[in-house]
Amino acid sequence: MTVAAGDCVFTDWIIEPVEWAYQNIGEAATETSISSMADYLSRKEFDLVINLPIRDSGARRVSSFVSHGYRTRRMAVDHSVPLITNVKCAKLLVQALQHVGTSPRIKTHVDCITSSRIIKLPGLIDCHVHVREPGMTHKEDWTTCTAAALAGGVTTILAMPNTAPCITDASALDLALQCAQRGARCDYGLFVGASANNASLTPTLAQDAVALKMYLNQTFSDLTLLDMDSWRQHLESWPQHLPVCAHAEGPTAAAVIMAAQLCPHPRPLHVCHVATKQEINLIRAAKEKGLPVTCEVCPHHLFLTKEDESRLLGRGAVCPRLASKDDQKALWDNLAIIDCFATDHAPHTVPEKMKEKPPPGFPGLETMLPLLLTAVHQGRLSMEDLVNKLHHNPRRIFHLPRQDNTYIEVDLDSEWTIPESPACSKAKWTPFAGMKVKGRVQRVVLRGQVAYLDGEVLAPPGSGEDVVQKRDVTPPAAAQNPFRVRVPSSPRYPRNALLEIQTDVINSVHEVLSLQSPQPALISSKDLIKTPLGNITPCSSAPPHTVEPAALQQQLLRVMDQSPNPPHLDPPPAGGHVSGQPGVPPASLKNQHLLTVDQLTKEALNHIFNLASEYRACVTRGRNMTHVLAGRVVATVFYEESTRTCCSFQAATSRLGGSVLPLHPETSSAKKGETLEDTIRMMSSYADAVVLRHPEPGAVKRAASVSRCPVVNAGDGVGEHPTQALLDVFAIREEIGTVNGLIITMVGDLKHGRTVHSLAKLLTHYDVCLRYVAVPGLEMPDSIQKFVRDKNIPQEEMSSLDAALPDSDVVYMTRIQRSRFASSDLYEQCCGHFCLTANLLTTAKRRMAVLHPLPRNEEIARELRCSPRAKRRCTPANRAVGTSSNCGKSCRHGERALQAYKSR
Repeated sequence: MTVAAGDCVFTDWIIEPVEWAYQNIGEAATETSISSMADYLSRKEFDLVINLPIRDSGARRVSSFVSHGYRTRRMAVDHSVPLITNVKCAKLLVQALQHVGTSPRIKTHVDCITSSRIIKLPGLIDCHVHVREPGMTHKEDWTTCTAAALAGGVTTILAMPNTAPCITDASALDLALQCAQRGARCDYGLFVGASANNASLTPTLAQDAVALKMYLNQTFSDLTLLDMDSWRQHLESWPQHLPVCAHAEGPTAAAVIMAAQLCPHPRPLHVCHVATKQEINLIRAAKEKGLPVTCEVCPHHLFLTKEDESRLLGRGAVCPRLASKDDQKALWDNLAIIDCFATDHAPHTVPEKMKEKPPPGFPGLETMLPLLLTAVHQGRLSMEDLVNKLHHNPRRIFHLPRQDNTYIEVDLDSEWTIPESPACSKAKWTPFAGMKVKGRVQRVVLRGQVAYLDGEVLAPPGSGEDVVQKRDVTPPAAAQNPFRVRVPSSPRYPRNALLEIQTDVINSVHEVLSLQSPQPALISSKDLIKTPLGNITPCSSAPPHTVEPAALQQQLLRVMDQSPNPPHLDPPPAGGHVSGQPGVPPASLKNQHLLTVDQLTKEALNHIFNLASEYRACVTRGRNMTHVLAGRVVATVFYEESTRTCCSFQAATSRLGGSVLPLHPETSSAKKGETLEDTIRMMSSYADAVVLRHPEPGAVKRAASVSRCPVVNAGDGVGEHPTQALLDVFAIREEIGTVNGLIITMVGDLKHGRTVHSLAKLLTHYDVCLRYVAVPGLEMPDSIQKFVRDKNIPQEEMSSLDAALPDSDVVYMTRIQRSRFASSDLYEQCCGHFCLTANLLTTAKRRMAVLHPLPRNEEIARELRCSPRAKRRCTPANRAVGTSSNCGKSCRHGERALQAYKSR
């Protein structure tokens, strides 16, 4: 790592002097000359620049002249080199590097910002992988194969049955499952192999298998079926609701497609690794005739031809063989016909591949995504194509379950050369060695856990799960709907017209539909503002060209605007809302109610906070945001008093271009006895979203059940306050930099405090320790403590604020609420137990943050507000005390903006 600091360069922490000459920018330095700062910056050889600007002493303003330091900072920004200009930050960095003594490891729980274009894609699915275990572990095993999968952005692999022994009976299947359970680092499913004598046996294995594989041409297997009568037996005996895949080349492909349609109940068929013009034209004709046929294509048939065999020597043997350039062109011209990309990862060692008769097969898990991303940059492939063919379509064809909180992060701009020996697979070679590609997997998150990060596989062996056990597929009913196929009548297919299998109604699993981009392919970390869906670009056989960054960005934005949770995949509960439903992915908050923090996942929180930061930055910089909610109406219905919550929703709606429709119960028909349900029915017909506060716990749930638009819970009595909890966690992140590893102490009325109820539940997504310092009789409810305990979050109750304060990272103060008590005497008895004073703060950590949802009474001493020591913690500028209120122009505007945006 190279770091520039003032007049010095740190290269692996070795200091070198650097000249400050700028006049030779662009000139080539001689071997003996010392490179100037400008040379380093123009060549982007620095990973980090530390440059401290001159402070204004009063004699002259810094802006009155252009210094070398200013030019250094300017060039660092222009060349996207990270820059530190704060002396305290620089000192902390130097001290930290000195303490670590080597290259620092990335802490994955700390949010980072990068100048690269990092996009988020759903976890990829490779539906054709040869793991080799059991039996041939010198070639590959479950541990190394799934490590290679994660390195390539693949979170689910479907493993072929041609192992040793072949997976053709119960004992072999059990053995293979045991190997997978012991070694898999990512999720997996196993195929069952069709043999000449197991047609009556395979149906008994179907409940543990993802599909049936039929080998109809000679390959690296003992399972080749040459007898067409065996084909018929397998096609008829295999359960009708599960897929059948066929290795069928040339005329054999036509024969098996016809055999599948001659069954008593014609069944869908998936054709593996289509490689030639003849085969892709056959698949196209079958689809045009309405036959339920799907297919896959491998990267080596898209990027290599038989002309590469001489370069690869014996290692060029693969089955199906590499085809001609004309065949390759036909595949690219018919991308709309191709349903899936699959690697056909078939590893063999280098000595085996160099034999006189080498076994066929290429390794491909680590190289597939970079190759396809390069094709996206070249304009040969769209991002929608990539995600549909590597996630949505395989999931539908094989009826795979959703992987909750699973995604990959890809650096679109990383340019690199594929090495001779990829890091993870035992094959230790690749046919794509030496190819320059653009796009690299940076991070893989599997079910909320970081499985791969910057070249290092972090998921342990055995952490993968069998997707078949989560598959929600039941046999079809006796009366089945006839399948139907819709394909474009035009001879040229639009790229988004992809053949996909509907899986929402399993009883009609044969129904094959032509759909358009069913799910959002990705979420951009740079621009989360949605744009209308653009026109579909037709396929083109023109030579590849480089896609301009702006055009690619528009492509990403177009994908983002598609429905994230289509009804045919995972329909929402009856009533159209997700009340109490855990595990809601972030994008599916659109047009949904927000009633409880139980609905939010860690991924959803990150999505919300990133969007809030974007909106806050736009407001701070004075950018016009009125297009976001233009023409939208947000109704605010508050049955309880509110200043900050009500006004912040109204301000955010106005800033984003929407209109506010306020309803005040004291001047509404509620005074005449109108019920809450009738009021919400009426208001939801006028507005696009309803923000509701009510003194009765559970009232917002009742309102959501009758509302025609999304309802946002702005506080329901002593129940929950989800938006306040979101803001509190956002404030902690902003003040401290992370939420993980903190001790968070909640003080005051924890029984009636809806803000602490939501906050405690929301904090279970992080590695925290919770402390409760409650007034006697006002302890945290047992239901909240049980929720926290079930999430394995440590918590403890303490009676003294003095004892809790010294090692707390965050103190969350709450007031005693008069309205929650039946009499003034009871209220007075509970007041005055805890008060945060300047004297108490002397025992606190230097960077402890104090939060209060406001309004505040006497739980924070008045002298604290003007104390020089306390001022560092209590001013809105530092986002500590008052973060939940006084930052109305920043944090809360961003958070409320998100709520209004979500109602779109």
